[in-house]
Amino acid sequence: MYPLAEGLYAARNQWYVAGWSKEINREPMERWILNEPVAFYRTEAGEPVALAGRCPHRHFPLGKSRLVGDNIECSYHGITFSPKGSCVRIPSQAVVPSSCSVKSFPLAERWEWVWIWMGDPALADESLIPDHHVIGLTDPDFTILGGTYHSVPGRYMLMHDNLFDLTHFAYLHKTSIGSGDFSSVEEQRENGEDWISSRRVFPDIDCPPFYADLFGYHGKIDREFGMKLYLPCLHVGFDNLFRATTIAERAGEVLGRIKVYHAITPATRNTAHYFFALGRTFKRDDAAFGQAMLDNISKVVEEDLVATREIESMINGLGGAPDEVLLKADATCVRGRRLFEGLIRKELARAPVASVKAAAALG
Repeated sequence: MYPLAEGLYAARNQWYVAGWSKEINREPMERWILNEPVAFYRTEAGEPVALAGRCPHRHFPLGKSRLVGDNIECSYHGITFSPKGSCVRIPSQAVVPSSCSVKSFPLAERWEWVWIWMGDPALADESLIPDHHVIGLTDPDFTILGGTYHSVPGRYMLMHDNLFDLTHFAYLHKTSIGSGDFSSVEEQRENGEDWISSRRVFPDIDCPPFYADLFGYHGKIDREFGMKLYLPCLHVGFDNLFRATTIAERAGEVLGRIKVYHAITPATRNTAHYFFALGRTFKRDDAAFGQAMLDNISKVVEEDLVATREIESMINGLGGAPDEVLLKADATCVRGRRLFEGLIRKELARAPVASVKAAAALG
């Protein structure tokens, strides 16, 4: 499915961010992931649970049902399921058919995120989740603030494309974080089997409006920023700003170092989930400042969502995968798409025929 090759949607045997830990509680929550409804809740002991979110009787959403102890009771006819997905009660009969059960999905809590594995439970290796120490979520030099969620009005790969090609900073985010002539600097790219990164350095440019107001500094800066994707869903970015080395006063002084975390999870064929976190090295003990900064950056994310919504609308209006002109700046994007395609094809090559047909139908 565009922008991937025809018949390719998303890999299932991977860990995806399903939600913030604080989102999952004793009130059942429905969230679609990889085109499936999932019901989330916590047991009385606080353990997170994820079950296929459709009662097999009449398809009422379990995520909109109620809890009875550690079990979830369908609000339509009272059919009740355990945290493992087995049916433990059918009020209208004593015998429980073997077919009356729902899937239970493996979950893992790391930092403030809950990760879900939608594929074969036997393959759910938690070591495949990006190491939260390595990616800096527990870096003692940064204060990290999360909790932001956005519903994406477009297919998940459009958001990945957006983060692969940061040249849109100068236009889509011109009045906020954008600054610098992208044609004057080279993009430095690297990639492996399950990651891809890019980096740019801008010397002696105007301080972007958002940061000028943030630091109270409107002079020239040197800036380096970039992004690294850990397949299949987590982009870890950095944005380092310095007083330009060309100025006379306090040349090269660090204005601030920022980390950004973008977790993108496929929801349906044409929607996605977006979980955002922000780290900073300045005013670290000022909670109000940190929340205000996170809220303001979230407004920048909203600009990305507007662009995604418009592109999704255009694709749907055209009725299929459109032809596209690829530019020099698309090199990271193209490499990234190929990594996603390789991940999906590798999985399909190992899957039973029925699973391949189902995946093709989604794509």
